[in-house]
Amino acid sequence: MINFKCEFDSRILNTRVPVEVYLPYEVNLMKDVKDYKENFTFQPFKTVYLLHGAWDGGSQWVENTSALRLAQKAGFALVIPSVGNSFYANGKDGMRWEDFILEELMGFVRGIFPLSDKKEDNYVCGVSMGGYGALKAVFKRPEIFSKCAIMSPVVDIAWSSRVIRKIGVNTDQTLGKWKEQKGSEYDLVKILEDAEGTFDQFADILVLIGNLDYMVENNRSFHNYLEEKKVAHTYVEYEGMHDWQFWDEHLKECMDFFAE
Repeated sequence: MINFKCEFDSRILNTRVPVEVYLPYEVNLMKDVKDYKENFTFQPFKTVYLLHGAWDGGSQWVENTSALRLAQKAGFALVIPSVGNSFYANGKDGMRWEDFILEELMGFVRGIFPLSDKKEDNYVCGVSMGGYGALKAVFKRPEIFSKCAIMSPVVDIAWSSRVIRKIGVNTDQTLGKWKEQKGSEYDLVKILEDAEGTFDQFADILVLIGNLDYMVENNRSFHNYLEEKKVAHTYVEYEGMHDWQFWDEHLKECMDFFAE
């Protein structure tokens, strides 16, 4: 993989932001450096956007999983942003992370790197908070991604906002007080209700979670709700917890899902 770690000035966020981009490439024997010009002529790549969870950053995907090896094998480019504990949302503090990811970031990486802008070539994979961000994108902007694979996703934002206070993540200034989040613009149920009539346009959705995950009951309930609403998706439980070990063990299943 060719590794690009860069920063650019975000007009939406009014600050410099980091992003990691990886392009699939295998080094071939070349006679001289002039051969690079021929070797680096790429067609637009199918692209996977990897969304990290709360308390983490984008680099955790590379440090804790086999994402690079799997993407290289599949021929996928990877785009890995870092968004802090923003929940990929347009927060009440004025930081428009959702708009940044789905508009500015995607425009930037497609302008600089050879990435496809076709829906059928774009996929999103998220863990925990990143799973919430991925689902929110699929429900609100169905024209962007054709497949969505999420592991241990946050599906009840109010419940999760209350629980993650224990690790020092306070969403009061960004999403509002947790008691006010149920039924708000950040509630996936409310977002899905607002999307009524567009369900057939959603990306194919794969949900994976461990049976010992502290959010498994929330996910079971949300899975049942999606079935009631007739939102097509696949839900699978395995042995495991809410950690990078589980996510790394099942990342190949996500990549195979994208490659199907």
